[in-house]
Amino acid sequence: MDLAEGTLIGMKETPNITSSGVPWTEDQVIRFPGGLPGFENARKFIIMSVPEHQPFHWMECVDEGNTIRFAVINPLSFRPDYQPKIKKEELASLEIQDPKELLLYVIVTLRTPLMESTANLMGPLFINIREKVGKQIIIENDAYSLRERIIP
Repeated sequence: MDLAEGTLIGMKETPNITSSGVPWTEDQVIRFPGGLPGFENARKFIIMSVPEHQPFHWMECVDEGNTIRFAVINPLSFRPDYQPKIKKEELASLEIQDPKELLLYVIVTLRTPLMESTANLMGPLFINIREKVGKQIIIENDAYSLRERIIP
């Protein structure tokens, strides 16, 4: 193997770099086969945790040429009664075998001051961590909002 190719025998996979400068490898990628509504061409994401940004996480697209990055949060951290009604057929493509393999996030719009930040509770993100596949499902429920305040 030519050293100019960037890989030596016995070395782990060379990390890629996101548009925001974060290294990542293919085993971290969560695939959204249908993309996200409004971002149908964004299909490969990684989720990053930055301790000083908790309880927020970052979901960054790693498709070539795509610079989309979302702040996400587990909605149960600020709305413990959150129970989106989802049909089993809508989750079928995620191939969930055990509820413990399912992660739940919502996309956040961060604002200054932070008290004005909101979350989209009508478009939760469901992720199967075993299969590394995700889907955003739009729910129809008047109890939830596209701009739900995170800090009441």
